[in-house]
Amino acid sequence: MSSRRRALAAASSMLLLLAGLVAVSGPSQAAAPHARIYGYVTDASGKAARTMTVRLFRSGADDKSWTYLRKDDVSSSGIYELPTDGPGRYHLQVVERRPAYDTRSNARVPDVPVNVGTTAVVKNISVRRGGAIGGTVKVRVKSRGKYRSKAAASASIRAVSDDRQIYEVAANRSGQYAMGGLPRNNYRVFAYDKQGRRVGTGKLVRGVKLGKYRQVSFVLRTRPAAYKGFLTTGGTLAKGSVTVTAVNRRTGEYWVRKISRGALSLTGLTPGSYVLTVPDTAGYFGRTLTLPSLRAGQTRRPNVNLPTTAGTFTGQIVDATSGNPIPNISVRLTDSSGKVQQELPASSTGTFSIGGTLRAQSGVTVTIFAYDKIGEHYYLPRSFSGLQIADNQTLDLNTISGDTLPNGTKVIRLQRKPIETPTPAPTTPTPTTPAPTPTTPVPTTPVPPTPEA
Repeated sequence: MSSRRRALAAASSMLLLLAGLVAVSGPSQAAAPHARIYGYVTDASGKAARTMTVRLFRSGADDKSWTYLRKDDVSSSGIYELPTDGPGRYHLQVVERRPAYDTRSNARVPDVPVNVGTTAVVKNISVRRGGAIGGTVKVRVKSRGKYRSKAAASASIRAVSDDRQIYEVAANRSGQYAMGGLPRNNYRVFAYDKQGRRVGTGKLVRGVKLGKYRQVSFVLRTRPAAYKGFLTTGGTLAKGSVTVTAVNRRTGEYWVRKISRGALSLTGLTPGSYVLTVPDTAGYFGRTLTLPSLRAGQTRRPNVNLPTTAGTFTGQIVDATSGNPIPNISVRLTDSSGKVQQELPASSTGTFSIGGTLRAQSGVTVTIFAYDKIGEHYYLPRSFSGLQIADNQTLDLNTISGDTLPNGTKVIRLQRKPIETPTPAPTTPTPTTPAPTPTTPVPTTPVPPTPEA
């Protein structure tokens, strides 16, 4: 067999294998490739900004909360390309790949909104050399009975803009630092001694301009404070990890920390009162609260509890004819405005639990449907509308459905879609032409000639 024939045979085998797979309900089966966003990123001179990276975020319902999706480094020719997750509103951020201590760095572009439909979107972006700040960091410590200022080797310097963008660099062994690539904005700048000996008051730097340098130096004199407590969910120690933020109410000092296994630890803080924000975690709603005020050198031990979970809907889906569970069928949750909040497949036994994301509200709808054939059957969709979701509550849709199996088990029955039998086309009788009647020729007797006289 030739190589061409072997390749064709292999391809045919693969097609047959794919055709034999059992269909599973899911939105990805007939999905077409999503639209892409692409374009050029250039600097002020029109050259390719090949040191930049473009990040893609999907917008939330209020266009304020974003979800990070992916990134693409700008190529040597200045081109980037990013696939989307389908129609909707997106945001691009353009950031430098070079270290932030390079004062020649281009400024970050914090937000380029993009509306995406079903076709590709071209979005060209121009960047400019950013502003820069720099200086020295010293720490005041007691040595031989006297206080002296020494270089704070490897000190951390953090700048927080008015729109909460964070930039951070480390000082060298002499306590010198530089931070570039800053967009035009106001910044609160903080410095932290690596050895944790002292902290300093943040400095407000107003009106940082593109391409301009500002001098900002520190002498750290204050003993650091700390919070060391626990994060609990429903009264028990939180599992996994969650990222929290803490903001000093007076200075604007901004901390982002990962909390693991419920250990709430924020150290190296300047004195004052902090506002702590904990996002939703482990099915519990997050919260924002004010922590007890800190004095210089003080450690306080707050316990933060997340008591509230979102409501959920549960059930088991079965075939109305056989009573057997329907596996992997889709379950969709929409809010009172009709916006899809969650969609997931049922388990292999037809059970599901959906919710955990909506605050208490009425007018919620749960829809059960199949994208394609499941097993040997197609199914008609079924919806439960006008539902009310409440915090810390689970609503069993088996009870609402009113369906039961012969053994009394409450379930949700789904009807099979009727098989459409094609109607035969009407037939028109073919007209027949009658056969001609055969005629028998009449024999003629020849007349003999008359003899001549």
